[in-house]
Amino acid sequence: MKVLLTFFIWLSISTTADVHEFYLSVTDINYVAEKQSLQIISRVFTDDFEDVLNKRYQKDFKLIPSLEVKETEVYIERYIKDKFFVESVGKILSLKYLGKKYEEDMVYLYIEIENIDELNSITIENLILTDLFEQQKNMIHFKSGEFKKSFILEKKLSKRTLTF
Repeated sequence: MKVLLTFFIWLSISTTADVHEFYLSVTDINYVAEKQSLQIISRVFTDDFEDVLNKRYQKDFKLIPSLEVKETEVYIERYIKDKFFVESVGKILSLKYLGKKYEEDMVYLYIEIENIDELNSITIENLILTDLFEQQKNMIHFKSGEFKKSFILEKKLSKRTLTF
């Protein structure tokens, strides 16, 4: 009986030691033809995003509204522009960071790309949080009219081209 009990204790300890956390962001990209723009909302975990900003820029940001310093927005915008790219007709499109919103343990990042009169194909590259977590997955939901496509990007496969 003691042997069996010891085995189960060892088994529970060894299996919990092998548990890996799962890192995921979700980004919705919607082409609005009437406004000739891509409207982008990216959701990331607040603690992970805070960690990556602090490590990358060697700062001590607190992504809590009451503790946030003014320069936080500048560094968030810089990080997004360094890690998230959209390309069409062979050129990288200019991102406009609109701001963010905190909701529970998530940060919602609002981005727009303007002056897109026609969209037939698009290349999306998302490296957000991959510099902090090797196993980071970035899920993309893309919509343009009736065309919808969802896929996952990661550090080694960070780019995807859609043609519609």
